[in-house]
Amino acid sequence: MNTEEAIRFGQAELPAREGIPDPRREAQWLLAAAWGVDETTLRMHPEREVPADVEERYRSWLERRLAGEPAHHLTGRCRFFGRDFEVSPAVLVPRPETELVIEVALSLPLARNARVLDVGAGSGCIAVTLAAERPSWRVAAVDHSPAALATARRNAMRHGVELPLWLGDLAAATVPPWDLVVANLPYIPSADLEGLPVEVGHDPRSALDGGVDGLGLIRPLLADLKRLLRPCGGAVLEIGDNQADEVCELASASGFGVARRLRDPGGAERVIALQPR
Repeated sequence: MNTEEAIRFGQAELPAREGIPDPRREAQWLLAAAWGVDETTLRMHPEREVPADVEERYRSWLERRLAGEPAHHLTGRCRFFGRDFEVSPAVLVPRPETELVIEVALSLPLARNARVLDVGAGSGCIAVTLAAERPSWRVAAVDHSPAALATARRNAMRHGVELPLWLGDLAAATVPPWDLVVANLPYIPSADLEGLPVEVGHDPRSALDGGVDGLGLIRPLLADLKRLLRPCGGAVLEIGDNQADEVCELASASGFGVARRLRDPGGAERVIALQPR
């Protein structure tokens, strides 16, 4: 089949549902990734014959996508803040809303050689991006998963940044003080996990499950901020829907005020920036 026929085939195979809002766009993206070309090339040459090995890979990916496997797991990579990151079922696929954490962190008036800690590194997308965007910052990361840390290490190497990594629960294994703590910890209440889109169910449960109220890991991190941060240090956290008010109260009890509350494109308060009171 040629390029246009392959895209039409994929469009017919994929259902329009949550997670696949535009089957043709999805099919085109998968074909380009299977072929190792960009989508512009496909659009410019609709008559080009698809090589047999590419077609075989593409058909396999369509079957797995139809079964609900995330497209980024199929290709093994995901775009985040303008960079490609390796992803796998061992880590949370980076979400566009997490780029808000990066934007806020980069806007802060930190010292040139600031020490920055990413708690819950996952793929390393936050820590690697900050280290790449601010080479003079001393960025480090921690995660409880050896597989996640291995992925973060490969992504750091891919983007040519030095990234010390610790294995441990929350920030217990790290060496304070830090100028900034950033975190995208699990924040989905346990009872809500079964209702998530099928694609999200392929992410590791430990990267999603925030306990009974979704704050099972965020709460102890907030309580530990005084120990972790310099007296003038701050934190930037991604949180779940309708958690902002409670997070602000918990932060206040730990001696921190809220500097910024940001909404994601869907309107949910998604990122909280904290500073000492």
